[in-house]
Amino acid sequence: MLGSFEPKNIIVTGGCGFIGSNFVHYVVNNHPGVHVTVLDKLTYAGNPENIAGLPSDRVELVVGDICDAGLLDCIVPGHDAIVHYAAESHNDNSIVDPEPFLRT
Repeated sequence: MLGSFEPKNIIVTGGCGFIGSNFVHYVVNNHPGVHVTVLDKLTYAGNPENIAGLPSDRVELVVGDICDAGLLDCIVPGHDAIVHYAAESHNDNSIVDPEPFLRT
């Protein structure tokens, strides 16, 4: 029988956005042994207030771009999983300029 996967350190990209921050709250409230590193670029869709008040020994905010390979080289080691919520919202903006949507 295979053991279950129980990560202890996860990265949540877009963790200051609406969906990502709700996931971070869920993890903090339901998985007390898990440390969450939130990686968010804090554009119009990300607000650090969405994770304010969470315990600093369990949740760390790293402001940065998921496309920054150097940053990822620094923060990914030591993490068991990455949960990817980073995205561009306001899909109607993609009609005028789809590049940011494709890049993210």
